Amino acid sequence: MSSSIEKDEENSTNEDAEHGTGTDSATAPQEATKNNPHPEPESGDGGAPGDPPRKRSRWRSAASNTGLQVLTSAILAAIFGILAPDTAAELKPLGDAFIDLVKLTVPPIVFLVVVTGIVSVGGMKAAGRIALKAIIYFEIITTIGTLLGLAAINIFRPGDGVAPPAGATDDIDSYVDGAKEKSISEFLLGLIPHNVVHSFATGDIIQILVFAVLFAIALLHLPKRQSDPVLRAFSTLSDVFFRIIGMVIRLAPIGVFGAVAYTVGAYGPEALTALMKYVGLALATLIVFLTLVLGTVTRIIGVSLIRLIRGLRRELVIVLGTSSSEAVMPHLIARLQQFGCKRDVVGLVVPTGYSFNLDGVAVVVPMSAVFIAQVYGVPLSFTDQLTLFLVFLFVSKGTAGVTGSAFITLANLIAAVGFIPVGGLALILSIERFLSLMRALTNVLGNAVAGIAIARWEPGGIDEEQFAATIGRRRRTRTRTSTPGGK
Repeated sequence: MSSSIEKDEENSTNEDAEHGTGTDSATAPQEATKNNPHPEPESGDGGAPGDPPRKRSRWRSAASNTGLQVLTSAILAAIFGILAPDTAAELKPLGDAFIDLVKLTVPPIVFLVVVTGIVSVGGMKAAGRIALKAIIYFEIITTIGTLLGLAAINIFRPGDGVAPPAGATDDIDSYVDGAKEKSISEFLLGLIPHNVVHSFATGDIIQILVFAVLFAIALLHLPKRQSDPVLRAFSTLSDVFFRIIGMVIRLAPIGVFGAVAYTVGAYGPEALTALMKYVGLALATLIVFLTLVLGTVTRIIGVSLIRLIRGLRRELVIVLGTSSSEAVMPHLIARLQQFGCKRDVVGLVVPTGYSFNLDGVAVVVPMSAVFIAQVYGVPLSFTDQLTLFLVFLFVSKGTAGVTGSAFITLANLIAAVGFIPVGGLALILSIERFLSLMRALTNVLGNAVAGIAIARWEPGGIDEEQFAATIGRRRRTRTRTSTPGGK
C-alpha cells in the first residue's frame, strides 16, 4: 500500500480510493514524506517504486484528469441543454444511475469502516470518546449554521414580492408523503434496525451505524483468535469496496453530463430568474458560513482552508456536477487519510457526520421555510421562529441519510410546525437543484473539517508530518536580504 502513495493521483482515481485503506495506511504517508519533504496530495508521476519519474505530455495528463473531464462534461451538458432542451430533459437517468452506483457501495463501506475503526482504535472506550467529541462538535457547528441562516433570511427578506412559479408542483407528492411529524419515541425507535437486510437495502445510514456499533462490541468480546480473522477479512473487503468506488468515479463525467443537461433542459437558463434572489442570498450565507465559521475552526486546528479546498478539488468538482455529497463520501474518507488523519478516527467521524453534520442543510433548510412564509405573507414571530429552530434540530436528524433528505427535512419541518403553507414547497422544488448543489458542497467541506478537527484533538489521531506537508497552515518566515559587501 505504501507504494500507491507515489502514483499519480491526478490521473488515477482508482488509486485515490486505495490510499490509506489497507492495514499499513499509517506508515504509507510517513514513507512518502521521507522521500519527498513537501508532497502535495495531487502531484507526482506514475511508475513503479524506484523507477525514475516518467515524463507525460500535458495533453495526455489533461485528457486523463478526472476533474477536468467532469468540468468539460458539465460545460458541454449546459450547452446541450440550451440547444436541445427536450432531449436534454430526458438524460436525467444518466445522473441518477451514477449516484445509484455510488450509493450501492456506501452502506457496506460505512459498516466495514465503522466496525474495523472501533476494534482497531482500542475498543468502545476510545470509540466512545471520539464519538462524544464528534457529536458535541456537530451540534455546535450546525446550531451556528442554523442561526446564521435564520438571521440572513430575516434581514434581507427575499421572499417579499415573489410569486410561485408555474408547473413546479409535479413532484411534490413524492416528498410530502414523507412529511409526517414524528414523536420522540418514534424517532428513537427508528434508530433501531427492524431488519438488518432492509437497513442495507434502503441505505439507512443511522441504522447501519447502530448495527455496526453492536457488531463491533460483539467482536471485541470474542477471543482474539476468533476476532482477528474477521477483522482481517473486513479490512480486505474495505479495500475491495474502495476499489469499486474508484472504478465508479471514472464514470463521473457521464453522470455529470446527464445531471447538468437535465437541469438546464428541464428548467431553462432563465426560467428560474424570479427566484434567483433567494438563491443568491443562500449562496452568500453559505460563503459567510464557510469563511467565518469553518474558517475559524480551520485556524484553530492549524489547517489552511485554501490548501484543503485545493486538496479536495476533485471531490468538489464531482459534487458540483452531481449535486450529491453522498457521491464522494467513501472517497472523502480515503482523501483525509492522505492528509495524515488516522483511518480509525475519520472512519467513525465522517459516516456519522453524513447523518448529524450536514452543514449545508443546517443553513439552507430553515431559510427555505421562512422564505416560503414570506412569499405567502405569513408573519413569523420570535416565538414561531424559535419553535422552527428547535423543531429543525430534531427533524433534521430524523431524515438524514435518506435520498432527497434535505427536501424531505424541509417537508417534515413545515408539517411539524403547522404554520407554514405546505403548498409553498413548490417554490423550493423549482430551485431545488441549485440549492442542492450549494448544500452538497458545504456538506463535504464541513465533514472534511470535522474529520480533521476530531483527528487533531484525538491523541495520535493524525500524522503531523504528513498533515503539515499537505493541508497544514504554512508559517510565513521573514527573510533578510543582504547587499554586496555584507551591508
